[in-house]
Amino acid sequence: MELSDIKRQLRSFCRRNRTALRYTYVKNYTAEDISEMLIDRIGAEEVERILVDIDIINQRGGDTVKYFMLILEGLRAA
Repeated sequence: MELSDIKRQLRSFCRRNRTALRYTYVKNYTAEDISEMLIDRIGAEEVERILVDIDIINQRGGDTVKYFMLILEGLRAA
């Protein structure tokens, strides 16, 4: 997947889940900011893996927001 596709998918996910993300430390950031931050901190390949995981979790009816919030909290602690 190309970097532009990764950014687009991540921004879309963040926008769809804006309300839930307000309860994390990224509450004041835009979807674009979160996308850039994640790619800068963990790299495009890892973000692509996260997006694949989100798709799988979503297909199985899981809580993608909780998964994403756990990742954000992990990055915050690091």
